[in-house]
Amino acid sequence: MRRSRMSPPACLQSTPHATACSVRSDRRSPGFAPKNVLDFGAGPSSALWAMRAVWPKSIERVNLIEPSKEMQRAGQTLLDNLKGLPLIHSYDSIQELNRSIEKHERRHDLVISSYALGEIPSLNDRITIVRQLWDLTRDVLVLLEPGTPQGSKIISQMRSYILWMEKRKCRKSGKSTAAAPSKMKSMVLQEDLLKDGAFVVAPCPHDGRCPLENSDKYCHFVQRLERTSSQRIYKRSKGVPLRGFEDEKFCYVALRRGKRPEEAWPLDGMKFDTLKERHAKRNPEDLIIDYDDQFPSEEDEEAPGSDEDSLVPYASDTQELSLFHESGEEEEEPIRADLGGGWGRIIYSPIRRGRQVQMDVCRATKRDASEGAFERVVVTQSKNPALHLQARKSLWGDLWPF
Repeated sequence: MRRSRMSPPACLQSTPHATACSVRSDRRSPGFAPKNVLDFGAGPSSALWAMRAVWPKSIERVNLIEPSKEMQRAGQTLLDNLKGLPLIHSYDSIQELNRSIEKHERRHDLVISSYALGEIPSLNDRITIVRQLWDLTRDVLVLLEPGTPQGSKIISQMRSYILWMEKRKCRKSGKSTAAAPSKMKSMVLQEDLLKDGAFVVAPCPHDGRCPLENSDKYCHFVQRLERTSSQRIYKRSKGVPLRGFEDEKFCYVALRRGKRPEEAWPLDGMKFDTLKERHAKRNPEDLIIDYDDQFPSEEDEEAPGSDEDSLVPYASDTQELSLFHESGEEEEEPIRADLGGGWGRIIYSPIRRGRQVQMDVCRATKRDASEGAFERVVVTQSKNPALHLQARKSLWGDLWPF
């Protein structure tokens, strides 16, 4: 059956779509809705399909950079006869884009580079390209690479470079404003706060060094997608067991200009009780079942107006109830939501064993999100019943509030 032009293969938009959804739903980018978009290494315009699904009404202009003419024609074929498309222009290189567009129109609300940096062999050339893309970014820059150790290394290097470059720029601007006249300082500082600085929107909850560097693990995520008919035919010809889907691994980072928001996140500063503390706070009167009230006796029928003494709760009832529900696990300190730079990110698939869930979480260790750590979080039903249910429902790549 021939595939309609209205619905491209899922593999064309699954990974960019997952990344775009992560940027849109993150609290570090509230109300983000790009109007002008730049897609570097556009290929068959796969990122455009994802952006139209996530921001169907806000996008007004899209600039595509793709040196391959065959890829440009393939993308044009997929977009033929579609209605409601934004204004689209294709360019062969960044230099051609800069020559064709006036200087005040070069910056874009969203710049995305999908599976393109890995094709550049030299690290210096990658840094040059990323610096040019960052100069073309007004708000958010998104970099995607395959979910391999090499792809994760490229993303980590480019992330570190942009953060370092913006920190150095902020230090230089701070020195220049210190030497400026007092009347001009406030105006200069306001402009610098709007232009200088950068922070990570996703997936990292911090702007420090990646805690997985120099380790046997690497940061990546998974998006399940449907296999195309050509892939199924090829798999059958090789005699490989066939499935109707495959899991695409990818690495990404989304960086935003400006200063990291300092507003409080949900659950920030909240204390969660353990199951033992919950039971200790319950009223023992609510746990007593008076069977005489449920089943009327003969005496009640003969003397309906007689009053019987109600059971009086004792202080020992609370202790007995807590001992009855106590598990054999050791008691831990009450958990607090001290979030700092925001909720952490679950890096790998959570492990569910009985009544406990183990998760590998990357989180900020300081309130200003200047440093981060990779930690194993264990959530048990007895010690943290409020979050145990949410932990069982959590997936790889989700946010975690601790």
